[in-house]
Amino acid sequence: MGYNMIILLTLLAVFFLYCLQALYYKKYWIRGLDCKVCFQDRAVNEGDMSALQETILNRKIFPLVTLQVKFSVSRTLQFTEAENTATTDNNYRNDIFSVMSYEKISRVLPFRAAKRGCYRVWNLDLISFDLFLSNKSVVSQDVDTTLYVYPKPVPFAELKTPFRQMMGTILTKRSAFEDPFEFRGIRPYQQFDPMKNVNWKASAKSGEWMVNVHDYTASQRVTIFLNLADDSIWHYDRLFESSIRLAASYAEFLVSQGIPVQLISNGVDALTGQPLMLPAGAGTHHIRSVKEGLARLSDRSQDLSDLEPLVAEKLISSQDSELYLLISSSQKKHLLGIFDRLCQKSEGSQWIAPLHKDMDFLPERCPHAASIRWEVSRIE
Repeated sequence: MGYNMIILLTLLAVFFLYCLQALYYKKYWIRGLDCKVCFQDRAVNEGDMSALQETILNRKIFPLVTLQVKFSVSRTLQFTEAENTATTDNNYRNDIFSVMSYEKISRVLPFRAAKRGCYRVWNLDLISFDLFLSNKSVVSQDVDTTLYVYPKPVPFAELKTPFRQMMGTILTKRSAFEDPFEFRGIRPYQQFDPMKNVNWKASAKSGEWMVNVHDYTASQRVTIFLNLADDSIWHYDRLFESSIRLAASYAEFLVSQGIPVQLISNGVDALTGQPLMLPAGAGTHHIRSVKEGLARLSDRSQDLSDLEPLVAEKLISSQDSELYLLISSSQKKHLLGIFDRLCQKSEGSQWIAPLHKDMDFLPERCPHAASIRWEVSRIE
Protein backbone atom coordinates (compact mmCIF):
# COMPACT_ATOMS: atom_id res chain seq x y z
CA MET A 1 0.00 0.00 0.00
CA GLY A 2 1.50 3.31 -1.02
CA TYR A 3 2.09 6.26 1.22
CA ASN A 4 -0.54 8.33 -0.55
CA MET A 5 -3.11 5.59 -0.01
CA ILE A 6 -2.39 5.53 3.72
CA ILE A 7 -2.89 9.29 3.90
CA LEU A 8 -6.13 9.01 1.94
CA LEU A 9 -7.49 6.25 4.16
CA THR A 10 -6.47 8.22 7.27
CA LEU A 11 -8.29 11.29 5.98
CA LEU A 12 -11.36 9.20 5.16
CA ALA A 13 -11.29 7.69 8.66
CA VAL A 14 -10.98 11.13 10.24
CA PHE A 15 -13.80 12.43 8.06
CA PHE A 16 -15.95 9.44 9.00
CA LEU A 17 -15.28 9.97 12.72
CA TYR A 18 -16.00 13.68 12.33
CA CYS A 19 -19.35 12.99 10.68
CA LEU A 20 -20.16 10.28 13.21
CA GLN A 21 -19.47 12.48 16.23
CA ALA A 22 -21.31 15.42 14.63
CA LEU A 23 -24.36 13.23 14.04
CA TYR A 24 -24.16 11.78 17.54
CA TYR A 25 -23.90 15.15 19.27
CA LYS A 26 -26.68 16.67 17.21
CA LYS A 27 -29.02 13.81 18.12
CA TYR A 28 -27.96 12.82 21.63
CA TRP A 29 -26.16 15.76 23.28
CA ILE A 30 -29.22 16.72 25.35
CA ARG A 31 -29.86 13.13 26.49
CA GLY A 32 -28.83 12.63 30.12
CA LEU A 33 -28.22 16.37 30.54
CA ASP A 34 -30.02 18.24 33.33
CA CYS A 35 -29.73 21.99 33.73
CA LYS A 36 -31.53 23.87 36.50
CA VAL A 37 -31.53 27.57 37.27
CA CYS A 38 -33.33 28.45 40.50
CA PHE A 39 -33.47 31.11 43.18
CA GLN A 40 -31.95 30.01 46.48
CA ASP A 41 -34.70 31.79 48.45
CA ARG A 42 -38.44 31.86 48.01
CA ALA A 43 -38.72 35.36 49.45
CA VAL A 44 -36.44 38.14 50.73
CA ASN A 45 -36.91 41.73 51.80
CA GLU A 46 -36.14 44.62 49.52
CA GLY A 47 -32.41 45.40 49.76
CA ASP A 48 -31.43 41.90 50.95
CA MET A 49 -28.87 39.63 49.30
CA SER A 50 -29.89 36.38 47.62
CA ALA A 51 -28.53 34.20 44.82
CA LEU A 52 -29.31 32.23 41.69
CA GLN A 53 -27.97 28.71 41.51
CA GLU A 54 -27.05 27.00 38.24
CA THR A 55 -26.74 23.21 38.39
CA ILE A 56 -25.60 21.11 35.43
CA LEU A 57 -25.48 17.30 35.48
CA ASN A 58 -24.16 15.24 32.59
CA ARG A 59 -25.25 11.59 32.98
CA LYS A 60 -23.57 10.19 29.86
CA ILE A 61 -20.07 9.08 28.90
CA PHE A 62 -19.61 11.71 26.21
CA PRO A 63 -18.41 15.10 27.45
CA LEU A 64 -19.75 18.49 26.41
CA VAL A 65 -16.65 20.46 25.56
CA THR A 66 -18.60 23.73 25.40
CA LEU A 67 -22.03 24.32 26.93
CA GLN A 68 -23.52 27.79 27.01
CA VAL A 69 -26.32 28.56 29.47
CA LYS A 70 -28.18 31.74 28.53
CA PHE A 71 -31.08 33.30 30.40
CA SER A 72 -32.44 36.67 31.51
CA VAL A 73 -33.74 38.16 34.76
CA SER A 74 -34.85 41.61 35.85
CA ARG A 75 -32.19 44.30 35.97
CA THR A 76 -33.29 45.20 39.51
CA LEU A 77 -31.58 42.00 40.66
CA GLN A 78 -28.08 43.44 40.84
CA PHE A 79 -25.42 40.75 40.47
CA THR A 80 -22.28 41.31 42.52
CA GLU A 81 -20.12 40.06 39.64
CA ALA A 82 -20.70 41.67 36.25
CA GLU A 83 -18.77 38.96 34.38
CA ASN A 84 -20.92 37.18 31.76
CA THR A 85 -23.76 39.67 32.38
CA ALA A 86 -25.04 42.22 29.87
CA THR A 87 -27.43 44.76 31.37
CA THR A 88 -29.85 46.69 29.16
CA ASP A 89 -33.60 46.46 29.73
CA ASN A 90 -32.86 43.26 31.72
CA ASN A 91 -29.87 41.26 32.92
CA TYR A 92 -28.75 38.80 30.24
CA ARG A 93 -26.51 35.99 31.50
CA ASN A 94 -24.27 33.93 29.23
CA ASP A 95 -22.33 31.35 31.25
CA ILE A 96 -19.98 28.89 29.57
CA PHE A 97 -19.16 25.45 30.96
CA SER A 98 -17.05 22.48 29.97
CA VAL A 99 -18.85 19.40 31.32
CA MET A 100 -17.02 16.10 31.44
CA SER A 101 -18.68 12.68 31.44
CA TYR A 102 -20.78 11.95 34.53
CA GLU A 103 -19.91 15.35 36.01
CA LYS A 104 -22.02 17.70 38.11
CA ILE A 105 -21.28 21.43 38.18
CA SER A 106 -22.89 24.00 40.50
CA ARG A 107 -22.43 27.74 40.33
CA VAL A 108 -23.86 30.34 42.72
CA LEU A 109 -24.55 33.86 41.42
CA PRO A 110 -25.09 36.31 44.32
CA PHE A 111 -27.22 39.40 43.75
CA ARG A 112 -28.89 42.21 45.67
CA ALA A 113 -32.68 42.45 45.41
CA ALA A 114 -32.84 46.19 44.86
CA LYS A 115 -36.59 46.58 44.30
CA ARG A 116 -39.85 45.11 45.50
CA GLY A 117 -41.41 42.68 43.06
CA CYS A 118 -42.10 39.14 41.93
CA TYR A 119 -39.28 37.80 39.76
CA ARG A 120 -38.82 34.89 37.39
CA VAL A 121 -36.11 33.57 35.07
CA TRP A 122 -36.88 33.88 31.34
CA ASN A 123 -35.56 32.49 28.07
CA LEU A 124 -33.34 29.67 29.28
CA ASP A 125 -31.36 28.42 26.30
CA LEU A 126 -28.81 25.60 26.31
CA ILE A 127 -26.31 25.80 23.46
CA SER A 128 -23.86 22.99 22.77
CA PHE A 129 -21.20 22.22 20.17
CA ASP A 130 -19.66 19.00 18.98
CA LEU A 131 -16.07 17.98 19.76
CA PHE A 132 -14.73 20.13 16.92
CA LEU A 133 -16.84 23.18 17.92
CA SER A 134 -18.25 23.33 14.41
CA ASN A 135 -21.92 22.31 14.78
CA LYS A 136 -24.19 24.21 17.15
CA SER A 137 -27.38 22.86 18.77
CA VAL A 138 -29.89 24.88 20.78
CA VAL A 139 -32.63 23.76 23.19
CA SER A 140 -34.97 26.12 25.05
CA GLN A 141 -36.39 25.16 28.44
CA ASP A 142 -39.02 26.52 30.79
CA VAL A 143 -37.86 27.60 34.23
CA ASP A 144 -40.11 27.06 37.23
CA THR A 145 -38.64 29.35 39.88
CA THR A 146 -40.01 32.49 41.55
CA LEU A 147 -38.55 35.03 43.94
CA TYR A 148 -40.74 37.38 45.97
CA VAL A 149 -39.02 40.56 47.07
CA TYR A 150 -41.14 41.92 49.91
CA PRO A 151 -41.47 45.65 50.59
CA LYS A 152 -38.66 47.00 52.75
CA PRO A 153 -39.75 46.80 56.42
CA VAL A 154 -40.30 50.08 58.22
CA PRO A 155 -38.25 50.03 61.46
CA PHE A 156 -40.52 49.72 64.47
CA ALA A 157 -38.75 52.67 66.11
CA GLU A 158 -40.16 54.90 63.35
CA LEU A 159 -43.65 53.43 63.39
CA LYS A 160 -44.13 52.79 67.10
CA THR A 161 -45.99 56.02 67.96
CA PRO A 162 -48.91 55.66 65.49
CA PHE A 163 -48.88 51.88 65.92
CA ARG A 164 -49.14 52.08 69.70
CA GLN A 165 -51.93 54.64 69.38
CA MET A 166 -53.96 52.17 67.35
CA MET A 167 -53.09 49.26 69.64
CA GLY A 168 -54.18 51.36 72.63
CA THR A 169 -57.55 51.91 70.98
CA ILE A 170 -57.87 48.20 70.20
CA LEU A 171 -57.11 47.20 73.78
CA THR A 172 -59.55 49.78 75.13
CA LYS A 173 -62.37 48.68 72.84
CA ARG A 174 -62.00 44.97 73.37
CA SER A 175 -65.01 43.59 75.14
CA ALA A 176 -62.80 40.98 76.75
CA PHE A 177 -59.10 40.98 77.39
CA GLU A 178 -56.45 38.38 76.96
CA ASP A 179 -57.56 35.05 78.32
CA PRO A 180 -54.62 33.49 80.21
CA PHE A 181 -56.28 30.07 79.93
CA GLU A 182 -56.40 30.21 76.10
CA PHE A 183 -52.72 29.66 75.33
CA ARG A 184 -51.98 29.93 71.57
CA GLY A 185 -48.20 29.48 71.39
CA ILE A 186 -44.76 31.02 71.81
CA ARG A 187 -42.92 33.36 69.47
CA PRO A 188 -39.75 35.52 69.53
CA TYR A 189 -39.92 38.77 71.51
CA GLN A 190 -40.53 41.98 69.53
CA GLN A 191 -39.98 45.57 70.61
CA PHE A 192 -43.65 46.26 71.26
CA ASP A 193 -44.21 43.24 73.57
CA PRO A 194 -44.72 43.89 77.31
CA MET A 195 -42.24 42.16 79.62
CA LYS A 196 -45.10 40.42 81.43
CA ASN A 197 -45.54 38.16 78.39
CA VAL A 198 -41.96 36.84 78.49
CA ASN A 199 -41.76 33.05 78.86
CA TRP A 200 -38.63 32.73 80.99
CA LYS A 201 -38.30 28.97 80.67
CA ALA A 202 -38.55 29.02 76.86
CA SER A 203 -36.17 32.01 76.73
CA ALA A 204 -33.53 30.18 78.76
CA LYS A 205 -33.84 27.09 76.57
CA SER A 206 -33.61 28.94 73.23
CA GLY A 207 -31.05 31.55 74.24
CA GLU A 208 -33.28 34.43 73.08
CA TRP A 209 -36.31 36.27 74.47
CA MET A 210 -39.56 34.38 73.85
CA VAL A 211 -43.09 35.52 74.70
CA ASN A 212 -46.39 33.75 75.30
CA VAL A 213 -49.22 34.39 72.84
CA HIS A 214 -52.78 34.11 74.15
CA ASP A 215 -56.11 34.09 72.36
CA TYR A 216 -58.77 36.69 73.05
CA THR A 217 -62.41 36.06 73.81
CA ALA A 218 -63.25 38.89 71.41
CA SER A 219 -61.06 39.97 68.52
CA GLN A 220 -61.02 43.33 66.78
CA ARG A 221 -60.28 43.60 63.07
CA VAL A 222 -58.31 46.28 61.23
CA THR A 223 -58.96 47.11 57.57
CA ILE A 224 -56.07 48.77 55.75
CA PHE A 225 -57.02 50.93 52.75
CA LEU A 226 -54.00 51.47 50.49
CA ASN A 227 -54.52 54.24 47.96
CA LEU A 228 -51.82 54.35 45.27
CA ALA A 229 -53.41 56.76 42.81
CA ASP A 230 -51.68 60.09 42.23
CA ASP A 231 -53.40 63.47 42.49
CA SER A 232 -51.37 64.91 39.62
CA ILE A 233 -49.82 63.76 36.35
CA TRP A 234 -46.50 63.27 38.17
CA HIS A 235 -45.54 59.88 39.54
CA TYR A 236 -43.72 60.12 42.88
CA ASP A 237 -42.01 56.75 43.06
CA ARG A 238 -40.67 57.24 46.60
CA LEU A 239 -44.15 58.09 47.95
CA PHE A 240 -45.63 55.15 46.06
CA GLU A 241 -43.14 52.66 47.51
CA SER A 242 -43.28 54.19 51.01
CA SER A 243 -47.06 53.69 51.05
CA ILE A 244 -46.63 50.01 50.19
CA ARG A 245 -43.91 49.59 52.84
CA LEU A 246 -46.14 51.15 55.49
CA ALA A 247 -49.00 48.81 54.59
CA ALA A 248 -46.75 45.74 54.83
CA SER A 249 -45.18 46.77 58.15
CA TYR A 250 -48.48 47.80 59.75
CA ALA A 251 -50.08 44.52 58.70
CA GLU A 252 -47.18 42.47 60.08
CA PHE A 253 -47.15 44.30 63.42
CA LEU A 254 -50.92 43.94 63.85
CA VAL A 255 -50.95 40.24 62.92
CA SER A 256 -48.08 39.62 65.35
CA GLN A 257 -50.39 40.91 68.09
CA GLY A 258 -53.20 38.57 67.05
CA ILE A 259 -55.23 41.26 65.24
CA PRO A 260 -56.93 40.07 62.01
CA VAL A 261 -56.07 42.35 59.08
CA GLN A 262 -57.93 42.98 55.84
CA LEU A 263 -56.21 44.77 52.93
CA ILE A 264 -58.04 46.75 50.25
CA SER A 265 -56.11 48.62 47.56
CA ASN A 266 -56.63 50.15 44.14
CA GLY A 267 -53.10 49.05 43.22
CA VAL A 268 -53.10 46.48 40.42
CA ASP A 269 -51.90 42.94 41.10
CA ALA A 270 -49.54 42.17 38.21
CA LEU A 271 -50.54 38.48 38.39
CA THR A 272 -54.32 38.95 38.09
CA GLY A 273 -54.56 42.42 36.53
CA GLN A 274 -57.14 43.31 39.21
CA PRO A 275 -57.06 45.61 42.26
CA LEU A 276 -55.48 43.89 45.24
CA MET A 277 -58.05 42.88 47.86
CA LEU A 278 -57.26 40.35 50.58
CA PRO A 279 -59.85 39.16 53.12
CA ALA A 280 -59.27 39.45 56.85
CA GLY A 281 -56.94 36.89 58.34
CA ALA A 282 -54.27 36.32 60.94
CA GLY A 283 -51.22 34.15 61.44
CA THR A 284 -48.01 33.53 59.55
CA HIS A 285 -49.73 32.30 56.39
CA HIS A 286 -51.86 35.44 56.15
CA ILE A 287 -48.99 37.90 56.56
CA ARG A 288 -47.12 36.00 53.87
CA SER A 289 -50.13 36.40 51.57
CA VAL A 290 -50.23 40.13 52.33
CA LYS A 291 -46.51 40.60 51.60
CA GLU A 292 -46.69 38.55 48.42
CA GLY A 293 -49.69 40.55 47.22
CA LEU A 294 -47.92 43.83 47.92
CA ALA A 295 -44.77 42.56 46.17
CA ARG A 296 -46.84 41.84 43.04
CA LEU A 297 -48.30 45.34 42.79
CA SER A 298 -47.55 47.08 39.52
CA ASP A 299 -45.23 50.06 39.96
CA ARG A 300 -47.53 52.45 38.04
CA SER A 301 -49.86 54.86 39.83
CA GLN A 302 -51.44 56.42 36.73
CA ASP A 303 -54.86 55.33 35.50
CA LEU A 304 -55.72 53.45 38.69
CA SER A 305 -59.36 53.10 39.66
CA ASP A 306 -60.62 55.30 42.49
CA LEU A 307 -60.51 53.91 46.01
CA GLU A 308 -63.66 55.79 47.04
CA PRO A 309 -66.19 53.10 45.97
CA LEU A 310 -64.30 50.47 47.99
CA VAL A 311 -64.32 52.71 51.07
CA ALA A 312 -68.01 53.46 50.53
CA GLU A 313 -68.79 49.73 50.60
CA LYS A 314 -67.43 49.62 54.14
CA LEU A 315 -69.95 52.29 55.20
CA ILE A 316 -72.65 49.70 54.59
CA SER A 317 -70.96 46.74 56.27
CA SER A 318 -68.85 48.44 58.97
CA GLN A 319 -68.85 46.95 62.48
CA ASP A 320 -68.28 48.52 65.87
CA SER A 321 -65.34 46.21 66.50
CA GLU A 322 -63.51 47.31 63.34
CA LEU A 323 -60.79 49.94 62.99
CA TYR A 324 -59.64 51.53 59.74
CA LEU A 325 -56.28 52.70 58.45
CA LEU A 326 -55.98 54.75 55.27
CA ILE A 327 -52.52 55.05 53.72
CA SER A 328 -52.71 57.70 51.03
CA SER A 329 -50.44 60.43 49.68
CA SER A 330 -53.46 61.71 47.79
CA GLN A 331 -55.48 64.26 49.76
CA LYS A 332 -58.51 64.37 47.47
CA LYS A 333 -61.46 65.90 49.27
CA HIS A 334 -63.91 63.25 48.07
CA LEU A 335 -61.74 60.31 49.23
CA LEU A 336 -61.02 61.82 52.63
CA GLY A 337 -64.67 62.82 53.06
CA ILE A 338 -65.87 59.24 52.61
CA PHE A 339 -63.12 57.86 54.84
CA ASP A 340 -63.99 60.46 57.51
CA ARG A 341 -67.61 59.25 57.51
CA LEU A 342 -66.29 55.74 58.12
CA CYS A 343 -64.11 57.00 60.99
CA GLN A 344 -67.12 58.62 62.71
CA LYS A 345 -68.32 55.07 63.38
CA SER A 346 -64.91 53.85 64.46
CA GLU A 347 -63.03 56.13 66.83
CA GLY A 348 -59.29 55.51 66.81
CA SER A 349 -58.91 54.98 63.07
CA GLN A 350 -55.96 56.58 61.30
CA TRP A 351 -54.95 58.29 58.08
CA ILE A 352 -51.23 58.25 57.27
CA ALA A 353 -50.10 60.55 54.44
CA PRO A 354 -46.61 59.84 53.04
CA LEU A 355 -45.44 63.23 51.73
CA HIS A 356 -42.27 65.00 50.72
CA LYS A 357 -41.10 67.83 52.97
CA ASP A 358 -42.22 70.56 50.58
CA MET A 359 -45.76 69.18 50.19
CA ASP A 360 -48.74 70.62 52.07
CA PHE A 361 -50.61 68.46 54.58
CA LEU A 362 -54.38 68.97 54.97
CA PRO A 363 -55.46 67.08 58.12
CA GLU A 364 -58.67 69.16 58.44
CA ARG A 365 -60.11 67.15 55.54
CA CYS A 366 -60.34 64.09 57.81
CA PRO A 367 -61.10 65.41 61.33
CA HIS A 368 -62.40 62.13 62.80
CA ALA A 369 -59.18 60.17 62.14
CA ALA A 370 -55.79 60.47 63.75
CA SER A 371 -54.15 62.24 60.79
CA ILE A 372 -50.41 61.63 60.58
CA ARG A 373 -47.92 63.15 58.16
CA TRP A 374 -45.22 60.62 57.16
CA GLU A 375 -42.27 62.51 55.75
CA VAL A 376 -40.43 60.83 52.89
CA SER A 377 -37.06 61.99 51.59
CA ARG A 378 -36.75 62.58 47.85
CA ILE A 379 -33.52 60.56 47.82
CA GLU A 380 -32.75 57.09 49.25
